[in-house]
Amino acid sequence: MERKHHLRILAVSLSSLVIVSIMINIFFPYSSLNTQKLGQINTGGRATEVEVQGDIAYVVDTADNNPGGLLIINVSDPTHPYKIGSYYQSGLPFSVDVVGEIAYVANRMVGLEILNISDLSNPIKIDEYIGSAAAYDVQVIGDVAYLADWSRGLVILNVTDPSDVRLIARFDIPGSCVHVSVINNIAYISDHHSEFTGLIVIDVSDPSNPVQIGSHTPSGVDYWNPYAYGNYVYVGNHGMGGGELRILDVSNPSQIVQVGVYDEQSNIFCAVVNGTKAFLADYQRGLIVVDVSNPSNPRRVARFMDGGHATDVDVIGNIAYVADQEDGLEIIRILT
Repeated sequence: MERKHHLRILAVSLSSLVIVSIMINIFFPYSSLNTQKLGQINTGGRATEVEVQGDIAYVVDTADNNPGGLLIINVSDPTHPYKIGSYYQSGLPFSVDVVGEIAYVANRMVGLEILNISDLSNPIKIDEYIGSAAAYDVQVIGDVAYLADWSRGLVILNVTDPSDVRLIARFDIPGSCVHVSVINNIAYISDHHSEFTGLIVIDVSDPSNPVQIGSHTPSGVDYWNPYAYGNYVYVGNHGMGGGELRILDVSNPSQIVQVGVYDEQSNIFCAVVNGTKAFLADYQRGLIVVDVSNPSNPRRVARFMDGGHATDVDVIGNIAYVADQEDGLEIIRILT
């Protein structure tokens, strides 16, 4: 009789724990899972993008009333990051790509700014490309820079001499060019229209003659910030009722197929893939880590949120660097 009584108490206790767990997930959905916060630094405005190389984090800070520009942050000790230098002249910096001692900054009001960062404490502009409508994104591969340039489409620049940038070619797209991700001579472009954003695939093996080889524009989908990795493109959906991560098989660019969906029911701004994990910057729910070893069945394995609005993430080893807008740069260790 005593044993049955104890079993009933145990059953009730377990049921209570389940109910409490459910209530926590409903009312406090941003609790951490398999993560540990290491450090944080305020960037002064809104940290919107981050790129990490070695012990240095390059953070783009954008705010209409307090534009911070490019901040250069030492993260050699992730628990105590500190600013080394910064650069801001005008406009609204939005994206950065760093190659060696050169930083390429896409500025929505200026164009592409090219900075010499050999002295991290004192970045110096050495050139700019101003034939731009609104530069949103940039990726540099070798001697070529690929610029997502709003109404001017994909702009391809020769940066062999970073102090003398020259136009190679331009590819018009139907809507507005917002983001670009290039891998294996293929550029994946998010093509924004008033009500949706499609994915356009461009062969850039000959930079002087870019050729469209595919597209993917499903109804009701607003693609944002595609990330190409292997045979897949990982892209968030900003459409009405969207917010999910979509995984697209692009092994045949002329017949792109959706193979998986991870739905957080929020707003994924960025996905970065490292090995079998996708790291998501979720505007409403912070950092989310998803196992994509089986692309058709992505599953969450870690998350972290303690405020802010995550818009970008970079990953080095087991450490994620999150551009968390008003919360600045957050540095999170992944424990799984």
